[in-house]
Amino acid sequence: MCQNNNNYQDPKSQAHHDEHEAWNRRTFIQALGLAGAGAFTLGGSQISSAMASPITAALTTSTNDRILVLIRLKGGNDGLNTIVPIYDYGTYASRRPSISLPQNTLYNLNSNLGLPSFMSSLQSRWGNGEMKVVQGVGYNNQDLSHFRSSDIWASAVETTNEETGWLGRLFENEYPNFILNPPAVPPAIQIGSLGNLIFDGQQTNYAFSVADPQQLYNLAQNGWQHDVLNVPPCTYGDQLSFLRTTTNTTFQYAGVIHSAYQASTTQASYNNNTIADQLAIVARLIKGNLGTKVYMVTLDGYDTHASQAATHADRMQKLSDAIDAFYTDLAAYGNQDEVLAMTISEFGRRVEENGSNGTDHGAAAPMMLFGPGLNGNGFVGNHPSLSQLDAAGNMIHNIDFRDVYKTVLQDWLCIPQSTSIKPCSMGIIIP
Repeated sequence: MCQNNNNYQDPKSQAHHDEHEAWNRRTFIQALGLAGAGAFTLGGSQISSAMASPITAALTTSTNDRILVLIRLKGGNDGLNTIVPIYDYGTYASRRPSISLPQNTLYNLNSNLGLPSFMSSLQSRWGNGEMKVVQGVGYNNQDLSHFRSSDIWASAVETTNEETGWLGRLFENEYPNFILNPPAVPPAIQIGSLGNLIFDGQQTNYAFSVADPQQLYNLAQNGWQHDVLNVPPCTYGDQLSFLRTTTNTTFQYAGVIHSAYQASTTQASYNNNTIADQLAIVARLIKGNLGTKVYMVTLDGYDTHASQAATHADRMQKLSDAIDAFYTDLAAYGNQDEVLAMTISEFGRRVEENGSNGTDHGAAAPMMLFGPGLNGNGFVGNHPSLSQLDAAGNMIHNIDFRDVYKTVLQDWLCIPQSTSIKPCSMGIIIP
C-alpha cells in the first residue's frame, strides 16, 4: 500500500501513514486469528459440518451453478488509464502530460473508448462478447481514505461505521446456525485482503480465508496445513502438536478443498505472479466442483501516487493476462459459462496528474465484468465528464456501486430482493 509513493509528499502524510498502520493492524489481527477461526471451533474442539445451505440448494437447482469471482484491485485503480476516453482525448492528455497513453496505442472498444495496449489479452474477450464495463461507479460524498472507502465498498454502507459486509450479511441470513453447524463446503473463499470486512457477519467471517495463494496451494495440495505427527518428543513438541492441531481444526474445510483441487488439472498457461497464481487455484477448485459460490482474489499495488505509468501498466497487464488464462482454463472443463468475474476497487484516481508523475486519490472509476455468461460486450452507463468535476477535482459518479452488487446478486446468483444491500438508487440492469 502506497509502496510506489517514495517521492510523493502528501501534506496529510502522517494521517495517511496512520491510516495504513490501522489497516495493517486489522490485517494482522485477522491473520493471527486464522481469519474466522471462531466459525470452525468451539472450546478448542472441532465442529462437525453436515448442514446443507439454503442458498447452495437454491443455486444448484437453478439452470446452472453460477459462481461469482471478485477481483479486488487494492489501492484505488486509475480508471482513466484503464478505459481511456477517446471521445475527449484532448482534455485527458492535457491533464496528464506525463502519464497519458498515446492514442495510437489504444484498441478501440468503440468510437469513444479505448483499451490500453498492455491490456491486449482482453481484446479477444471483448470481441467474443465476454466483457462489460460499468462506467463512472462510486458513491455520494466519496471518502478518499483507503481504510474508510474500502470499508464502504465492503459493507455497502457509507453513512455509518458498519462492521459487517454485504456478503457477510447475506450468508448470515442464509446460515443462521453457521457456528454450530457450518455447511459442508465453504460459502466463500478469500485470498488476501484479510483485513477486509466483505464476508464479516455479526458473529463470524463466512469466508475460508488465507493470506496468500501459496498458503491455499499448500492446503489444496496436502489436505492439511500443519504436520502434527513429526514433532519432537518433549514438552515443546507436545505444545507444538497442540497448537498445530488447533490450527488444523480451524481449517476443517481442508479435506473438501484438497479433494476438489485434486479432481482437476490446470489447462492453461498462467504467468508466474500473484494474481495468476490466485486465479489458477480458483479455477482448479471450480473445475473440481467444490461448490463454493463466491471467491475473492486480490491484486495490490494500485496506489500510484508516483511513477504511475510503469507500475499501473504492469498491474493491468498481469491482471489481463491472468483473466484470459483463467477463462481459457475453465473452458477446458466446460465451466466458463457459469463463472462471472468482477473487479472492485475502493476509489479511482484524480483526473489531473500530480508532481510525481502519478495520481492522487479520486472518486468515480469503471468496474469490469468478464465471462461468456454476459449477454455480449458493451458499456453500462455514461463515462463521467473530465471537465465538470467535484470540488476536489474528481470525476462525479453516475452509478452507485451498490446497484452493481444488487444486480449481480439478483440477475446472476438468482438471489431475489436481497436485504444485505439497501435498495438500488438508480436501478441499473446489467444485461
